[in-house]
Amino acid sequence: MSENDDPDTPAPGKGQHHKPHEPFVPPGAESTRELREMARRRREAEEKLQHHLQEAKEKPAED
Repeated sequence: MSENDDPDTPAPGKGQHHKPHEPFVPPGAESTRELREMARRRREAEEKLQHHLQEAKEKPAED
């Protein structure tokens, strides 16, 4: 059994990542980018809707 077969030993380069997360999307992750973009637009739309609903509650009803 070699030192590379030990399951308790972390693989080289693994577990030693101290850089802050960077929003880099590698090529080939197009579907991931699209999902993130859709989620971002959805959050923005929900915030806008909540804002409009709050304004509607504060506005007196007009008949």
